[in-house]
Amino acid sequence: MSGKGHRELTRQSETKNGRTAIIEAAESLFAEYGLHGASFRQISEAANQKNASAIQYHFGSRDQLVEAVFENRMRYVNPKRLALLEEVQPTGGTEEARALVSTWVWPLAEELRPREEGNHYVQFMARATREKQLVIQLAPADLMTGWFLAADRLKQLMTHLPEQVIRTRLLAASDQCVNCLAAFEAEQAGASPDFELQVETLIDMITAGLMAPMSEASERAMKKRGGRRKKS
Repeated sequence: MSGKGHRELTRQSETKNGRTAIIEAAESLFAEYGLHGASFRQISEAANQKNASAIQYHFGSRDQLVEAVFENRMRYVNPKRLALLEEVQPTGGTEEARALVSTWVWPLAEELRPREEGNHYVQFMARATREKQLVIQLAPADLMTGWFLAADRLKQLMTHLPEQVIRTRLLAASDQCVNCLAAFEAEQAGASPDFELQVETLIDMITAGLMAPMSEASERAMKKRGGRRKKS
């Protein structure tokens, strides 16, 4: 983080309570340096905390701080996902699949809208993914219900594919959602007039990747590993 960015974050932290200031500072620094790359001292300074033990007092450990950062915004994202899921009609096929993917993408994409403290949340999530800590393990299960329910419905639309392929595609789709939105966030796309088009294009890409038939190359790979192709 640049010196200017650090000073701005510190000034904003002066008006927040200690716990919130630490969470927002950690979100920004974890996004830039990684979950283990940002020291407690850096986070405390950015949060304008005079007491060096403030993080231990509020959170106890690094893992609990990471969970708090994840929960801080996901507690708003998940209810939005659940509300959108209720509106998805069981039409079947690609139309329903795209609507379900939208429930994954748009509530998280809304976190890219400009905020006073800056936008770092999805970049934090992408960092967590790259450091091999599955995003779904960073928050209480009740904050991921929207994601899981959409995934379950998507599986029902992908019965033309083998189970191994379904699992791989859903995992890849989740990573694509987070990493593409993180790239948009880094470019401050949330303030761009092209933002809606970017997000809808991402939804198109994820949907196409999930629903596409297996290629001949994938069929051959399946046969080599001894897997069985489901009949359409």
